[in-house]
Amino acid sequence: MSDFSTKQVILVSTAPTDSATPPETGGFMPLLMNGGVAVAVIFAMAYFSRTLLNSITELTKTLNKKRQ
Repeated sequence: MSDFSTKQVILVSTAPTDSATPPETGGFMPLLMNGGVAVAVIFAMAYFSRTLLNSITELTKTLNKKRQ
């Protein structure tokens, strides 16, 4: 016969006692959580790249004019 009847069972709760408060609707956090940061970074990189390319174009035009 097995000795299951002589063993003590201890139950432990796995749910956290302090649950996190959900962010308020329409707040800034849901926007960040849904990829707003990634979109903002992409727009910033596109703007910076465009500005950099325009500057390089102007520089090469100026250098070509000075050579002639």
